[in-house]
Amino acid sequence: MRIVVIAGGDSAERAVSLESGTAVVAALQDRGHHVSQLDPHTSAVADMSSDTDIAVPMLHGTGGEDGVLQQQLDEAAMRYTGSSAAASRLTFDKNLTNDCLRNHGLPVADSVVVKSASQEAALEFFGATGPVVTKPVCQGSSIGVSIVQQAGKLSDAITLALQFDDRCLVESYIPGREMTVAVLNGKPLPAIEIRPAAGECDEAAGWYDYESKYHDDRTEYIFDETELGSTLGQLATDACRACGVTGIARVDFRVDPQGVPWVLEINTIPGMTSHSLVPMAGMRIGMSLGEVIEATIHQALEPD
Repeated sequence: MRIVVIAGGDSAERAVSLESGTAVVAALQDRGHHVSQLDPHTSAVADMSSDTDIAVPMLHGTGGEDGVLQQQLDEAAMRYTGSSAAASRLTFDKNLTNDCLRNHGLPVADSVVVKSASQEAALEFFGATGPVVTKPVCQGSSIGVSIVQQAGKLSDAITLALQFDDRCLVESYIPGREMTVAVLNGKPLPAIEIRPAAGECDEAAGWYDYESKYHDDRTEYIFDETELGSTLGQLATDACRACGVTGIARVDFRVDPQGVPWVLEINTIPGMTSHSLVPMAGMRIGMSLGEVIEATIHQALEPD
């Protein structure tokens, strides 16, 4: 097939997107396809060749996972892998995602959304719940995220988050295990527990920040094929179905000390770098990265 991989852009996740794009291009070329790469930072989506069979978005963050790219592809009448513009807009907004999941009976942490002028609400929330996680409402790759153990550090954490979005989500911190499940065409891949190296943000076990995701070789990845892994797989597919997510996605969880799982977020264009979780999960069931992407291509090209 003639495939265009879209990667790069101008978001805070540009570097990761380019790395994912390079990996996907190589994987699809290994499968015998004619593959080119387009960077929306330097080329317009509308300028793609008319003989392109399908586009594969690998554009992380704003402009890619927020529905903007998907809307452009729809307007160009170009087939593409992954979720629709509407599902992308929904899941890129962490607050809207939480509302949707909560309305479908799925477990999400309590939270409040604040802007720079209304941090009093965050302090009140902190006083009621204890430690919190602050994050931009619309952002990915743990950019602008902080774990706040003390009320005196809350203002700085909110200020950091607001550098990347005009709203900050203040969410109850859930101690426990960090886990994730990739969902491929509506079916879960094996669950993975993530064990970052200990860090100063989470005194117990570190946390899965940008450095841990993409650069730290000390981060451990452990497959969980127990009953818990099966439970997470079902929750992940339910979460994707609730939000209209299709193709490949990754659903992140915390599992508290009582063994209760909580949905953190849904990633509609997850990373495909050498440190990324989706390729690991695919390999676990004998699928190469090229085969994983091909599966999403076949789904996208199925007759409506």
